[in-house]
Amino acid sequence: MTEGFSQKELKQISKLPKDIAALANEHKIDVLNAAEFWGKPDFPDGYIPESIEIYYGDKDEPSVFILHGKLYTYDISEIDNTSRKISVLIDSQWAYIEVMNKILLNRLGGVILPQLMVDPSFLIESILKTYLNEKGE
Repeated sequence: MTEGFSQKELKQISKLPKDIAALANEHKIDVLNAAEFWGKPDFPDGYIPESIEIYYGDKDEPSVFILHGKLYTYDISEIDNTSRKISVLIDSQWAYIEVMNKILLNRLGGVILPQLMVDPSFLIESILKTYLNEKGE
């Protein structure tokens, strides 16, 4: 497991349980993100996040982005179901990472998810985009 990893990355990975560290070659970024926040406390009870980013698959941009309770991005039209990955970033901290049905990190703790404010035209646009992508148009 030492090929392609810096000494700093190897040190971070060494903090993880062996079953999670064993995934590092196949899921490098996910394992390193989990290692970065491994051992940090869960979010406290009643924590209200300012921002939530949800990443599906290997996308570089969030599929869902919420800021101050307002939904700004909702794009699940191109989710790669074969990768079976989900990562949740709360206030610039990795809070949840799951790969291939294995939870690598879960710091959600007492996070209170916001009641979303959604612009109706934004919602319609997102639904249409998903529908058109499914039809191949």
